[in-house]
Amino acid sequence: MKRDTAIHVFSLFIALAVVVPAAQAALTVDAGGDRTALAGEPVTILATCNDTDIFDAVNLSAAVDWGTGRTEAEIVPDDEQNGTVRATHTYLDTGTYTVAVEVKNNATGVVARDTLNVTVAPQTAEVKVAPRVLNQKSNGVMTVFISIADWLGFTGTDSANTTVSDPSEFAIGNATPEKVNFCMKDGGTLILKYRQQDLDLAAGDGNLTVTGGAVTDNGSIPVAGTGAVSVINPGNGKEAKFDNGDGHARTAMVKEKVKNPKELREGQQKSNGKANGRAP
Repeated sequence: MKRDTAIHVFSLFIALAVVVPAAQAALTVDAGGDRTALAGEPVTILATCNDTDIFDAVNLSAAVDWGTGRTEAEIVPDDEQNGTVRATHTYLDTGTYTVAVEVKNNATGVVARDTLNVTVAPQTAEVKVAPRVLNQKSNGVMTVFISIADWLGFTGTDSANTTVSDPSEFAIGNATPEKVNFCMKDGGTLILKYRQQDLDLAAGDGNLTVTGGAVTDNGSIPVAGTGAVSVINPGNGKEAKFDNGDGHARTAMVKEKVKNPKELREGQQKSNGKANGRAP
């Protein structure tokens, strides 16, 4: 009886040795370095993944969390143990996003994960300001020219389907234009006129930043551009400064008080007498 018990225990040890799986193979993923992008332009992630076992793309799946949503990703085998995870996303808002790349072995349940940061900036626009010299005390008008030819045709977007959302919302700080025009010359130019007294100007400023938006196939995106200026403060000296309507300062002319006609005649007679050698 004792002999049979020993045989059964030995058989159990053999069965356990058969069903216990070997140590799981190591699965890793490298998302790559941090990225920068412009709003409205596609960002493509090319992450590398590695498995110490033979790479089996059939049993692997991948996904990317973009910080604004999660999408499935494609895995392309490179060799027996390496592959590339590929996914593309378009950001519509500025900011810094943490992007997580995940690869899962569906046969073993092992998951590998790595992250990177994507910093998104506004779409750029070419800005010119006239006049270039701005007086802090001016009540004149400043004109901003924004070339939209470049950012209406930026990479990845059909320029024919890209429009300016609302030119009147193009702002310099809290100031918005009081007048808006559009010129088709040179591919398209916005002409925005701002009242200088609406601008928050500081003496010594070297540029003005204009912000606005555009509408693409994917949605609305921010646009920003910087124009060079020179902001001056005329001070409170004797030469008072007044605005002449074109944004430039001019010096006020102080006229001498005109004497009455009698004073003018007496002064002229004294001058004539001295000139002729006679007493006045």
